[in-house]
Amino acid sequence: MRFIAITSGKGGVGKSTIAANISYLLSMYGYRVALFDADIGLANQDIILGVKPKYTLIDLLEGRANMEEVVVKINNNFLLIPGESGDEILRYKNRDILEKFFEGLKVIGELDFLIIDTGAGIGESVRSFVAAATDTIIVTMPDPSAIMDAYSMIKFCAKSHEELFLIVNNVRSQREAAEIYQKLENVAKKHIKSNLKLEFLGFIERSSLIEESSKKRELLVKSHPSCVAAIEMANIVKKLTNSLTKNGEHIKETPNIAIFFKRLLQQI
Repeated sequence: MRFIAITSGKGGVGKSTIAANISYLLSMYGYRVALFDADIGLANQDIILGVKPKYTLIDLLEGRANMEEVVVKINNNFLLIPGESGDEILRYKNRDILEKFFEGLKVIGELDFLIIDTGAGIGESVRSFVAAATDTIIVTMPDPSAIMDAYSMIKFCAKSHEELFLIVNNVRSQREAAEIYQKLENVAKKHIKSNLKLEFLGFIERSSLIEESSKKRELLVKSHPSCVAAIEMANIVKKLTNSLTKNGEHIKETPNIAIFFKRLLQQI
């Protein structure tokens, strides 16, 4: 099983939305996925996914519910482990949360991916989940402060990982995303460590459909699967899975003439 922490240096870069859409796509490609809302104190994956959990992580920690009761089934392959959006959870130590959480995972059954939507910044809980993850994805956007915070996050994550992934969200073009990635990679190799592998996992172009889907409590890749941003999210998942479904079949390209011409125009 791959434990993938999706994190960011600052809030508001689309980290949680990306985590939810990636998890859904993985489930549609046949992988069994659990999305853990680990944004301690500010959890909102239930809102993004349009569900109302009966129990949350706080109920698990206080013994009012077991993990089987806490998890919410989104589809046959996709489970949500809801976090806690109140301050009550902040009094728990990270060790207590992690121990209860990993103990509870045993009853869920076999998973292919555990996606951990961490909080923003380098708080204590984020440090714990990043250290426990097998893979870490850092999300940023074309904002100077977001890029600086992404660099700080890369610097921290490099202490426990030799390889990191980067997603650049809300960009005007592929070229803009590539330039941001190149700058971060160059600075990271020069000032953090030369053998650090920062892999460009993908980018997502700004789209009014993302905000529209969020307001309707819908997943973009489900409500608008052929739009540019949804296809870019699918490309990110293909990289994560090496373009294979659970059964080993190649993930099919989404035929879309508008996307073809958009890419063609970018080359001119």
